[in-house]
Parts: sequence; C-alpha cells; structure tokens
Amino acid sequence: MGRGTPPPPLGHRCSLRAVGALSEGDGSPRATAAVNFTCMGPLKDLAVVLRLTDYSETSQIATLFGAEQGLLRVIAKGARRGTKTRFATGLDLLELGEIGFVPARGDAQLGTLTDWTQRETFTGVRRELVRLYGAMYATELIAALTEEADPHPELFDALLKLLRGLAGPPPAAPQIPIFQFALLAAIGYEPMLDACVSCQRPIPRGTPVYFSAGAGGFLCRDCEVTHVEKWHVSPRLVGTTVGSGVPSAWFDLLDYHLTHIAGRRFKTAPELARLLAQGNRPPL
Repeated sequence: MGRGTPPPPLGHRCSLRAVGALSEGDGSPRATAAVNFTCMGPLKDLAVVLRLTDYSETSQIATLFGAEQGLLRVIAKGARRGTKTRFATGLDLLELGEIGFVPARGDAQLGTLTDWTQRETFTGVRRELVRLYGAMYATELIAALTEEADPHPELFDALLKLLRGLAGPPPAAPQIPIFQFALLAAIGYEPMLDACVSCQRPIPRGTPVYFSAGAGGFLCRDCEVTHVEKWHVSPRLVGTTVGSGVPSAWFDLLDYHLTHIAGRRFKTAPELARLLAQGNRPPL
C-alpha cells in the first residue's frame, strides 16, 4: 500500500481497487490517483441496547454499547414492522445481543444495523421499580459519559454484571453504587475515598468529611475551607466502602460526582434516589 493510502476499516475483509491512474509520456503507468476499498461484510460485536428512538414508520435509531466497539448509534431499518427482512426478535431496551453493523461513512452520523440476534433479555429487572430504574440509570450514564467508537471492555463487563444481578435474586440497592464506581474508574474519574485528596492524610471515623467533585475525592475539615464546590458527606459513609456502606448514601454521593462531570442532572436519578432511600426505612 503506497504512501498516503488510507487504511481499511478495522474488522472488514477488504480488497484494493485502483480508480484511475496518471501516466508517463510514453503511456506507461506512473502513479495511482485514487484507491477504493471494497469491503466484504459488516463488523460484528456483542452489545446491550441502551436507547431506542423512532425514526420513521418502519425504522428506529438504536444506541448500543458494544464489548469491542463501545458506544454506537445505528439506524435499524425495518425494526418496527414485521417483514421477512426484519430482525428475528426485534429490538428492545436492556437486551443483550449479537450485532452486525456497517459504521457511519463520510458525512453520515449513523451506522446501519444489519443483523441482531437476541442473547439475554434480563426480564427480572422489571419485577421491581428499583431494579428497573437502576438498569435505566446505568444505561443513561453510559450514553452520557462515554464517546462513540471508544471501547471500554471493563465497563461493558460491569454493565453485564449489573444487569444480571438486577435480574437475579440479590438485593438491588448495593449493586448500583458498585456500578457507579466502576464507571467512574473506567472513564478516568475514580475519586479518592480513603484519605483527604488535598493533604493525603487518612480521615478518622466519625470526623466531619466533605467531598469535592472538582478536587476528585474526600476533603478533611482542615482542607475543605479552601474549596467552594463541595458536598457534606453523610456520617454513615465514613469508614465504609462502596460495597459495604449504606447504598442510598453512596448513590447520592457518587451521583453528585457524576452529575458534576456530565454538567447536567440525569433524568432517572431523582426517582432512583427516592426508591433507594425508601428501602433504607425501617419497617413500621
């Protein structure tokens, strides 16, 4: 392949075809003027459906999160009607499937979904509101805080673990802050929670603690005075971990951090916060 020739798209089986050539004075070929790639098939991946938007009477725009490709936005032609060419089981939110797709080319902002094979439906997440909102919140975070064609295989694994856990018998509440923390680590915003992010000193149990999203972690009483942006940490969290502390308190703290990163409130967060707090109330 000569200098300046563009590389073929990853994952495709391609062949080179010269389009036109310059010639010497004697008619012999001198240089190829252009090269086209003839690609033999779509890319394949394993993906979770994050969002579906109606595009026309027959098609939808699907936002997917792939194990190898990361965030994807594709048009699913014919997904809203029953035809011989539509996807075997259709598309639905919070499902895992094997996909085939052609990436966006040129000015096109959407790729094209060519194949969908359903693998897991996680139907158990719909049996309780806290489970459903927990799953919807996770997909909203990924759609907002990751970039297209930026793979995060560890985050994909964390999402699958959450969806399977929410669909199964374990309590829902503790799983949600664990996923929040995994997402923060995956996108490079993991907060410091075992010491003061400013002075690096350990924070003793029972002492007043603050959290600063801008600083990236806990602040001790001595250091918090120099920070305008801060959140007063619930005493219930000091000395605990994301997996062992009160889930609703950890959720509120990590959602505050995520909201600061995104620059906006997440639509599913208020109701999920209410459901988690409700679960912490002692029985009457």
